[in-house]
Amino acid sequence: MTTNTEIYFIVTDHILSRLPVQSLLRFKCVCKNWNELINTSSFIEKHFNSESNRLRLMITKFGLNYHKNPCVRPFDTYLLPDKIFSGCVPTHKLIYHGEDVGDIRGIYGPIDGLFLLEKGHYIDNGRFGWWNPATKECRLIPRVFFEVEDGLEDNDRRIGIGIDLATHDYKIIWVRTYWNDYESDIFPKVYAAVYSTKNDSWKHLEPNFSHECQICMSSQHCTYKNGMYYWISTSKKYISEGINVYFIRTFDFSTELFGEFEGPPIPGEHWVTLFLRGGSIATMSSKDVTQAMTAFYDIWVNIRGNNWIKVYTVNPPITNHLCIGIWEYDKFIYELTPSCKVLFYDQTTKQVTSLGFEFDGIGFGSCWVLSYKESLVPIRKEKPSEKDNIEYFMVDY
Repeated sequence: MTTNTEIYFIVTDHILSRLPVQSLLRFKCVCKNWNELINTSSFIEKHFNSESNRLRLMITKFGLNYHKNPCVRPFDTYLLPDKIFSGCVPTHKLIYHGEDVGDIRGIYGPIDGLFLLEKGHYIDNGRFGWWNPATKECRLIPRVFFEVEDGLEDNDRRIGIGIDLATHDYKIIWVRTYWNDYESDIFPKVYAAVYSTKNDSWKHLEPNFSHECQICMSSQHCTYKNGMYYWISTSKKYISEGINVYFIRTFDFSTELFGEFEGPPIPGEHWVTLFLRGGSIATMSSKDVTQAMTAFYDIWVNIRGNNWIKVYTVNPPITNHLCIGIWEYDKFIYELTPSCKVLFYDQTTKQVTSLGFEFDGIGFGSCWVLSYKESLVPIRKEKPSEKDNIEYFMVDY
């Protein structure tokens, strides 16, 4: 027979697991039992998977604001409602504003509500930090250096984040190639290192693929699923042999091994991106990317192994644009150029709707579209330093 005390804890657990993160952080102070409950891994997982914790659209914009004197580099992150309807401009909430941010290069994730922030545009100044927007925690990641020969310059760097499903360790994979000035060509070696959050350390790897296999640029050409990371890639060999130009490069966070499989039959002259669509690996490609009214985007979905199916072609009736993301199954997010307005096109209703953003005052920047759920996952070290905060990372790190 269930006692009154047991009923109390069951009901408390059920109610608390349905509350937003900010409320739970305040409720930690109510009593010792609540604090202990909210900190348990089982509660954190239950809260993350709760029906009340719905997937929402997050928009992050980084650029240069010329309207202020002196000009500043803002980094703004907005959260939209869980439901977005065609013809209705959604409300949005600013959840982070950085006024004068440094050299942000990319934002990756989320994985269990965690993002990886990347800074640095030169050969030896790559810096990373974990960020949980819901708890406002930030964790600086120690730097890693590669032993390279003299005369080499930064050529290419690619990032992936995910979970080692065997140990539930959050990991980062960093792949780099270098340019040889003396030979005017890519140096014939691929460098890589993997970071373990549990160990707070990097380990160098020996990738088993050629330096001519290029992983495509930006954090919008990759995705994560079930312990594996995926990048859209190409190679000189594939191009010269006339077979599928694009293929999928993978990394298993448990075995720490790279792999690959065939991509869809996309011509080499097409722009292409990789994303997760309803739990499946998918690509979007276009020959006329950015063109007003005439851009056609083919959507391919991986159904098993090397098998792909084209589900439909999107032709958004909009002016010059950049495709920056997808929401749900059929809503495609675009940033207009040069007005920097953000809108979405609903493939089902054939309607174009503004998302309410006009970033015309922020030029020469990046706009990221992310699918996000709040999380209580802790990322701080047992003994965090005064530098383990988002403001320090953004401005001073």
